Amino acid sequence: HVSPLWLSYTLDNDVLSSEQRQFYEDNGYLLVRKLVSDADIERFRKQFVRICNKEVNAPGAVIMKDESLRSQYGQSERVVNKVQDFQEDDELFRYCTLPEV
Repeated sequence: HVSPLWLSYTLDNDVLSSEQRQFYEDNGYLLVRKLVSDADIERFRKQFVRICNKEVNAPGAVIMKDESLRSQYGQSERVVNKVQDFQEDDELFRYCTLPEV
């Protein structure tokens, strides 16, 4: 099914297939495997962990945790379900500026 134009979040383009667009419209996210290099993903993951562990100062960053996971994962980064307002961290924000993204 195709969403009416007035309910669409995406526009016609030559980057995403109609199936990808529809998945995004229906689910609010789209997973594109191998869009970003493994090396970059590893660098972003390491910085994410450093921020979660407060090993680096990311001014203004808000770390949100799912407390229901604490019994399973303790204090690890696995209880973090979101880091927002991370634009002041140059390394993690670099993800947002990648041409692929």
